[in-house]
Amino acid sequence: MSQWRFLDSPSAPISIQMAEDDRLFEEFLSNTDTLPLLKICRVNEPGVTVGYSYKTKKEPGSFWGCFLQKGARLLRKEQICIRPTGGGLVEHGNDLIYSVIARRESYPAFHQVRTSYLSFHEAVQEALLSLGFATQLMRCDDPRVRKGMAGRVPSQRRTNSCFTDPVATDVLYRDQKIAGGAQRRKGSNFLHQGSI
Repeated sequence: MSQWRFLDSPSAPISIQMAEDDRLFEEFLSNTDTLPLLKICRVNEPGVTVGYSYKTKKEPGSFWGCFLQKGARLLRKEQICIRPTGGGLVEHGNDLIYSVIARRESYPAFHQVRTSYLSFHEAVQEALLSLGFATQLMRCDDPRVRKGMAGRVPSQRRTNSCFTDPVATDVLYRDQKIAGGAQRRKGSNFLHQGSI
């Protein structure tokens, strides 16, 4: 495996963490000599993120639908912002957030989207096992697996929340999702954001 950079980002509001990931990804795209990056961070106050594709949708499951659903959070001064990656709604506050910025060539499993998700979630699973937590990965054939937002009408979705609507390879502990991720790809480059 090639050399990597590591960034232990100071605790900050979720909007700052997401903006930093977006900036780091854009810098990575503009410089082909930049080493892949693993960033670890936490937020210093509760907040909510939704995937970037939600900002243009008009149905009830859209960013604006989520915004209205979660409007009470604004009264509690929780931030709601759009992630630079895809996916649904994620509540942040007690989670550990990690971001990986790399190229497909950085590691063999990164060549395909599905295998890259699997490799990240297997690494999370291995780390949790080293701490004494035996987890499982959500199987593709599990009836609870959400097949993705594309091709499903809003009434078929159980919820907009990523942690109540698991997808294949998400990490489960005691039958509850505890870790997942989302990606954005441009050419052979990608940003993977995960929450544990």
